[in-house]
Amino acid sequence: MLEINNDSMFTLSNNIFLQKIEELNKYWVFNIETGEHYSLNETSYWILEQITANISVKSMLRDFIDTYDVDEKQAKNDLDKTINKFLEEKIIEM
Repeated sequence: MLEINNDSMFTLSNNIFLQKIEELNKYWVFNIETGEHYSLNETSYWILEQITANISVKSMLRDFIDTYDVDEKQAKNDLDKTINKFLEEKIIEM
């Protein structure tokens, strides 16, 4: 697992497209080259939205704590785990 530091910045991979139907609580990520797609929960989608807005991990962590009312240790663990999964699946890149 890659250690994610607070100054890290990520971007969506070029072949990735996000889609949501908020009123139905449905969120997806599509790879437009391979046709692969993944269903996301609201939190994972929120993280990807932050990445598309070029938000640093430090700012993302602070906003995550405020948005989801979790303690800092849990928020950092959740962010690290989710970001690592997105890196592994090549949804995002450094």
